[in-house]
Amino acid sequence: MIKLILPGPIRSKKNSKRIFSRGKFKTVLPSLAYLAWEEDARRAVVAQLPAEFKLITGDISINAQIYYKGQKPDLSGALESIGDCLEKIVWENDKLICSWDGSHLYHDLINPRTELYIELIE
Repeated sequence: MIKLILPGPIRSKKNSKRIFSRGKFKTVLPSLAYLAWEEDARRAVVAQLPAEFKLITGDISINAQIYYKGQKPDLSGALESIGDCLEKIVWENDKLICSWDGSHLYHDLINPRTELYIELIE
């Protein structure tokens, strides 16, 4: 089992988007708050992984314990954010996530964070 901690309150990629226009073409981009969270989370995870860590390429089960500070986030949006954020850093593709068993939201004003417990599925 691998345990990782993502610091700070999680940001949902799904609920915070911005529209970028270039002429008549429009693109939907993640919010600046999400991008900042993603950068911080990736930096924290890279620092926690052992030097000999190899990218996970097999099926995995994840238990995410999400401690949020402000308004209660959407659990499915938070899980999507985690899956996308750690792609190519911890796992090859978020399609490898077969289960989010036991994932839960908790209110924590003092120490918002996300604790991840990752297990390989045999």
